[in-house]
Amino acid sequence: MAQTQISRSSESDAWALLSLKAPPSPSKVQWAQEPAPIAIARLDGRDFEYLIRQKKVIIGRNSSRGQVDVNMGHSSFISRRHLELFYDHPEFYLTCNSKNGVLVDGVFQRKGAAAMLLPKRSVLYR
Repeated sequence: MAQTQISRSSESDAWALLSLKAPPSPSKVQWAQEPAPIAIARLDGRDFEYLIRQKKVIIGRNSSRGQVDVNMGHSSFISRRHLELFYDHPEFYLTCNSKNGVLVDGVFQRKGAAAMLLPKRSVLYR
């Protein structure tokens, strides 16, 4: 799938590339110790990499009201809980919680819209 190029402005703190991969099937069971969580996806930002290991990830900005899984800075264009990514094997979905919305591969996703099925590689932009 071809990626859509999106020009970045000075407010592009939320630009990220989501690389998804299905977790491998377990090859054996370990009873003695708990294995480290397997990364099911990688979120690549301009200055960071975040390995997604849980089924739900909140992306936004930290504030006195709480922390998010992926902090995208202090810009007022980024909501405290801007968007959620959730994994329902074998797919990832995105829900926008921000009045500012989010672009996914050039398609605007607005607050309150149904969860969007994400392609295997997506470009997210605030």
